[in-house]
Amino acid sequence: MEIIVEGKGESFVTPNQVVLHLHFFVKGDNYEGVLEKGSANVLTFINTILLAQGFAKEELKTSSFVIKKELEYNESTRTYDFVGYSYNQNATLQFGYDKEKLATMMEEIAKMTNPPFYEVDFTLEDIEACRRVNLTKAYKDAEAQAQILADAASKTLKGCIKVDFQPITTDYSSGGFKSDMLFEESVSMGMAKMSASKTINAVFTPEDVHVFEKLYCLWIAE
Repeated sequence: MEIIVEGKGESFVTPNQVVLHLHFFVKGDNYEGVLEKGSANVLTFINTILLAQGFAKEELKTSSFVIKKELEYNESTRTYDFVGYSYNQNATLQFGYDKEKLATMMEEIAKMTNPPFYEVDFTLEDIEACRRVNLTKAYKDAEAQAQILADAASKTLKGCIKVDFQPITTDYSSGGFKSDMLFEESVSMGMAKMSASKTINAVFTPEDVHVFEKLYCLWIAE
């Protein structure tokens, strides 16, 4: 007798890592001026905030960079008019969850003449360790369900002969690895124009991260 069951394992874990996504943006009339002002703005962030908080400049990782033409739709002519250039640089900074450091960085960003947009993600530094725990839970859950079905059929559960991340069919076809893991909580901050010292305790108490895994197991009962 073949028994196919779905096992689930989940946990709620306190986040221990902050991922700060920054977007530096500057507009201007000419290419050279935008490049100069945008680069200077990023350098200001590095010198006055990043280095001051004990980070190395290499820890600020650039994910994308572009200088592009800005166009504005003209209702009267029904065409797009050239209105200048924009400097766009996206960067990421990761560090261990530290409420005081985060508050200080928010306050210092707000003091900048042209502060970047930013988003804060609360996540886990070692998500693989949580996954391993939940996969073990999922397997044990599948085994318990298989045992219940075997008992109901007056059979003896012999063992598991196949485990997959995809639903199992009797033709034993198997897909690639796809996880149903959820592991991030995100707080979007928008423009950094707020007093961190007054809001940090209320805003930055991150929810536990929900980590979820699912397995499909084929058991034999006789």
